[in-house]
Amino acid sequence: MGILKLFLILLLMSSYLNAHHKIYSPRVEEGRQSLEWRGHFNHDDRDEYNKSHHHVFETEYSWSSFWQSELEFHVSDNEETPLDWEKTEFQNQLQIFDFNNFAGALYFSYNYVTKQDEADEIEYKYLNEFNNDHFSLITNFIFEKGVGSKASGSTTFDLSNQLMLKNVVIADVDIGVVGFSTFGEVSSFETFGSQKHLYGVQFETEFELDKFDYEISLSYLHGLTDASTNHMFLWNMELEF
Repeated sequence: MGILKLFLILLLMSSYLNAHHKIYSPRVEEGRQSLEWRGHFNHDDRDEYNKSHHHVFETEYSWSSFWQSELEFHVSDNEETPLDWEKTEFQNQLQIFDFNNFAGALYFSYNYVTKQDEADEIEYKYLNEFNNDHFSLITNFIFEKGVGSKASGSTTFDLSNQLMLKNVVIADVDIGVVGFSTFGEVSSFETFGSQKHLYGVQFETEFELDKFDYEISLSYLHGLTDASTNHMFLWNMELEF
């Protein structure tokens, strides 16, 4: 529990700290309902990145063994827009197959963007999970496009990965590797130096308290290109009931 207390302290400290970064599992559990707060904080030697942070407040419900819906509220704090209500996302996920070691799902989201002069978005993903006795690997293939009169440009492509080790547990804390990559528009990918790639380590733990299940994860990501923020700290806190 000492490690857990340390995690909670760090989590509370980070409330002054950007985190729509989330890797979605394709597996759907019927009747599951949860509330979630996640976010990320940037540390960089450039003013446009340094100390900016992003918060997401989410609720989700699984209507069946294959259909799950989610509602997200995004709040960002950037250099030019402190604590701005950035967008609201309505999401649906359909699991298309579920085997012991392999699962896949389709994900669709409509994002109402409240930032001035920016278009609404549609976002669709293929979620993939492979696991065995040693590790679990989740990959999200992410496509996003602006819609409406304010839209410009073509569909963009992002990739996110999470590799959690099953046989490496320290004081009830699971350890893994997580990463996010932004490649640019599908019709014309950016050069590597202009793409955003952030990879690092993730720690997860869960516990039960007053008949509720709590899950906490903390991650540190390092930017691999000039277009990426140098350092990013992520947190995710979820209450399941």
